[in-house]
Amino acid sequence: MSRSETYKLVDAACDFWFNDNARVTSPFPKDIQVQLKRNAQDEYVKWLENLEPSDHREVDDEELAGVFEQLLFGEALKLVGEDDKELLMTIHYPFMPRVGDKVDDRAHGASEVVGRELKETEDGKLHMVVSLRATEDGEPWQTEFAIPA
Repeated sequence: MSRSETYKLVDAACDFWFNDNARVTSPFPKDIQVQLKRNAQDEYVKWLENLEPSDHREVDDEELAGVFEQLLFGEALKLVGEDDKELLMTIHYPFMPRVGDKVDDRAHGASEVVGRELKETEDGKLHMVVSLRATEDGEPWQTEFAIPA
């Protein structure tokens, strides 16, 4: 992979993850994005430099993008630290509902996410319990999602 291709991949991935789009709202706070891109890019270049010549022929674009995304999320966790549990949960599970998200539920109507927590079930599976409040009557309700392994 040429240097130009490397930076195109980095730019494309950061453009996707740093900007809200139809699939996901950015899990990364604006104030860390410049440093996050720099850190993840540095780690990615180191990873590429450690590949053997034979590895370069075997690694496809999808795998390269996946490696960069893993590094991006790992570096984000380092930058945000351990204090903000809600932000950590957002980075770990970027596709899950977040506090403040609006939803429209068949049974409860328009609602807003007001809290969420992780719990482990008896069989060892991880679930996210999402607490919501119905917009119309303020009635609280909850739903639960299995976290894919």
